Amino acid sequence: MKRDLLTDIKGRFYLDGAMGSALVSRGFITKNPELLNVTHPDVIQDILEGYFKAGSNAVSANTFGCNSIKADLSKYSLKEIIECAYKISREVADKNGGYLFYDCGPSGEMLYPYGKTTFEGAYEIFAEQAKIVNNLNFDAVIIETFTDLQELRTAVLAFKEHTDLPILCSMSFGKNGRTFSGVSVESFALTAQSLGVQAVGINCGTGAVEMINNACRLVKASALPTYVKPNAGIPRYSNGTTVYDVKPAEFAKSMVDMAKIGIEILGGCCGTDDRFIREMVNATKDICIKREFSAPSAVCSYSTVVEFGKEVLVIGERVNPTNKPLLKRAILEDDYDYILSMCMEQIENGANMLDVNLGMSGIDENEKLSKAIVRIQGVADVPLVIDTPKKQALENAVRLYNGVAVINSVNGETTSMNTVFPIAKKYGSYVIALCLDENGIPDSVEGRIEIAKRIIKKAKEYGIEKEKLIFDPLTLAVSVNINNALTTLSALERLNDELSVKTTLGLSNISFGLPNRQKINACFYDMAIKAGVKSVIINPTLKPMNDCLAFNMLMGRDVDCNEYIKDNSIIEGQKTNKEVETVEKDVAYFITHGLKEEGLSAIKHIVNVNNYNDVLENKIIDGLNQLGKQYEQGKAFLPQLIAGSEVAKGMLEYIKSEFFNVNDDVTKATILLATVKGDVHDIGKNIVKAVVSNYGYRCVDLGRDVSTQEIIDAVDKYQPQAVGLSALMTTTLDSMSESVKALKKRNAELKIFVGGAVVTDDYAKEIGAIYGKDALSTVKKLEQLYNNC
Repeated sequence: MKRDLLTDIKGRFYLDGAMGSALVSRGFITKNPELLNVTHPDVIQDILEGYFKAGSNAVSANTFGCNSIKADLSKYSLKEIIECAYKISREVADKNGGYLFYDCGPSGEMLYPYGKTTFEGAYEIFAEQAKIVNNLNFDAVIIETFTDLQELRTAVLAFKEHTDLPILCSMSFGKNGRTFSGVSVESFALTAQSLGVQAVGINCGTGAVEMINNACRLVKASALPTYVKPNAGIPRYSNGTTVYDVKPAEFAKSMVDMAKIGIEILGGCCGTDDRFIREMVNATKDICIKREFSAPSAVCSYSTVVEFGKEVLVIGERVNPTNKPLLKRAILEDDYDYILSMCMEQIENGANMLDVNLGMSGIDENEKLSKAIVRIQGVADVPLVIDTPKKQALENAVRLYNGVAVINSVNGETTSMNTVFPIAKKYGSYVIALCLDENGIPDSVEGRIEIAKRIIKKAKEYGIEKEKLIFDPLTLAVSVNINNALTTLSALERLNDELSVKTTLGLSNISFGLPNRQKINACFYDMAIKAGVKSVIINPTLKPMNDCLAFNMLMGRDVDCNEYIKDNSIIEGQKTNKEVETVEKDVAYFITHGLKEEGLSAIKHIVNVNNYNDVLENKIIDGLNQLGKQYEQGKAFLPQLIAGSEVAKGMLEYIKSEFFNVNDDVTKATILLATVKGDVHDIGKNIVKAVVSNYGYRCVDLGRDVSTQEIIDAVDKYQPQAVGLSALMTTTLDSMSESVKALKKRNAELKIFVGGAVVTDDYAKEIGAIYGKDALSTVKKLEQLYNNC
């Protein structure tokens, strides 16, 4: 009799090994292995049976590629394939008293900012599967091998909203602790937990030895059961065959290390089979699990985690149209580059998070805020605070947010709490809680504390613990009441000491109606820090300071603020409350910050018939090189690389259209790109195309699943100087080798680049190709070959 899955996965629990490798070992090499559920069910059953006999507690149905993008639906519908996979797998699981998981892999599509697929488009790909799965008796869903956090979020939401099944999810990380798109282990763990999954893991990408450091990071970041499914080492190509050098006993030894650091759930990925699982089970079954299920109190973007409590956090307040006519105009005109400029300037001045508030009359805030969130998170890598009182605008923005967001805000009104808390619970967001209710802001400290207690109680009814609440005791102007600063500071101290909650302050209201407001704000900032505030919502350029006159006024010692006003006679708004124009920037700045429209405008102002070559070859290429250096140093990630490449592309297209004749050859070389036969993944290839083309190369893209003959025909037609081939699946390395061999036979001098998740430098050398680790390294090697500047 089966036990409870959610209890079982907190103890030692074993998953299965690879399906693809097991099929290849039986002679089945196909880009659509899911069709074997229909045509060769006995083969699939035999593989799953072997895993149960080896000690697996659960197996995954042969459904990894069962989506409308990847699956071959020429003969059978998606529903027929999934139902057939379920039927044969359920029979095996029931026979062995084990669990059956629906296996969901990535779509193969590129989401913005890497491609044109929208959040909603990706969601529908997974929702289609979820609706079918909901009518079957799977025990859980395992969502695995994702590299884009936003795509993972769409899959999790689709299965949560269309099924009641437990969800386990994992991503593939490099040895540096990031996916190719820049997602960190910690951001993944926090985001997945916020969405309510039951376990988080790491699979594929590397072998167990290379995965151990990432596994340690996962354990520290997760309050959930954790799992790993490493490959059988790093694949290589030998004598025409893909091989893995790690043997079952060696694999099992590495999995002992995984078990000892606290990983509860163990399994295998590419290159593993039932022999690996058997050795692993025997080696780890008696290792006790010793781990505290806790996670850091933190919010995150896709790449950056910000923890509460380590320092006073700065939340940049400038993206707020109040008293900012230029920002208002930018919002009305959909000038997102202007908004991005404000964001990037705040980050450069030390903002840990950014508050995004587009609230103004005359706009559809639902549409504007969602667009802004998508654009900002495509360039900025700090967590966002989503600031709107409108329910639909709030939910849509939080849904699209790629990480764990902060909602600004909720208050003690029942309507406010009933609106905000369901959204916060569903998406795992933190919430700024204001100490006010339908009666306004209490004059007394006690009144504000009572509202805070009421908010905590109501939040708990929605399943939200107080650790997710950030209380703002609220700041009122000392010009109205000389004791307002003291009341706020006292409430702040009581929130910290009595309720043990996180705190924040939007402190600029303190100086309203007084001259030289920055001086007052800076002094109050210093006082708030001493009172124990955990975060502040300010202009990041503001630094804490202690001005004597401002301090005396804030302490209630300067009646009617007379002494301060005497010494600070600057007219309000003349200096400190004025919207500042963006400072002049060079071309490289626009590229490294992903500001397309502003960058194009700048180019139009500086380029002319006498200097266009210098602008193209130096300023634009210099900007791309600066961005590339930041990428190599881990200071920028794939979204920034793509955004910057798009900026450069716009600049180059303008220069070419204005200063080159239509028939002029202005490219350094022509590069032919293709994903090899049998492989339907083209994300990596498309990224290479986006980056390489902006360095002055002509890229001819043949698409995915391209045969050797089609590549040869294209070489004859386009006469390229180089060919770039991509493969993500180990089962398609043979196709890559075949294509390289045929191309070399036809033209020994042709430069052939190969890359993809399963491709290594050793493999490239063995087949006589050049290894392109990623888009940037490919550009560097092309520049060495073809750039004579």
